[in-house]
Amino acid sequence: MRNIKKLIITIIACVFYLNASSQFYNGHQMSFGKNKVQYYDYYWQYYRFDDFDCYFNEYGRDLAQFTADYAMKKLKEIEDFFDYTLEKRLMFIIFNKNSEYKQSNIGLVTFDEDTYNTGGFNRIIKNKVMLYYEGDHEAFQRQIAAAITEMIINEMLYNADVKDRIPSSSLISMPDWYIKGLIRYVAYGWDYEAENRVKDGFKSGKYKNINHLEYDDAIDAGQSFWRFVGKKYGDALIPNIIYLTKI
Repeated sequence: MRNIKKLIITIIACVFYLNASSQFYNGHQMSFGKNKVQYYDYYWQYYRFDDFDCYFNEYGRDLAQFTADYAMKKLKEIEDFFDYTLEKRLMFIIFNKNSEYKQSNIGLVTFDEDTYNTGGFNRIIKNKVMLYYEGDHEAFQRQIAAAITEMIINEMLYNADVKDRIPSSSLISMPDWYIKGLIRYVAYGWDYEAENRVKDGFKSGKYKNINHLEYDDAIDAGQSFWRFVGKKYGDALIPNIIYLTKI
């Protein structure tokens, strides 16, 4: 029990130390909206379910059904992992391919084209999740799982609607290894590809300063970190760490 308490305190202290040291840098990464050319006016429809909606255009009915079937199963699974029920209704906006996704003007004031569009992460604006099919159903499933995980973590940290009502400058800015690493651990699990990337990171020495890591390097290190916590202390400890981070 003493070791667990020390672990939680160390994690949270590390998160807030990194947050304090990176606020000025993050302040210079603001994105501004810009117009996008839309080459085709799509006719949008939606399926409504108990906990989420799936919006799709006239060519995406099958993909929307696939999304709904997988999201139903995965939402329950991830809620059980965090011992938390998502309060906010999810809206999946489904694009049949990346070129359609890039024409979307949703959320341009907040996000640029590349935000959450690397390493399997989605663009999420409030409760709206943009998904696009990459020709691989497994990769698409990972997008869905990552989106659900991120929404649940955001609610656990900020409450269901509070994040929408307070200025972004007042929000806690979590390092990528902490949040995105956790999202990838929950959504993707662990496989040989992840293990090989992490092994290469340790061998090369780039993991010596976790606060210096960026992009996929930070996410890989975070995924490995949360896997260690889960294996050493049990996944049931992870929701407690999120709650204590919020406190």
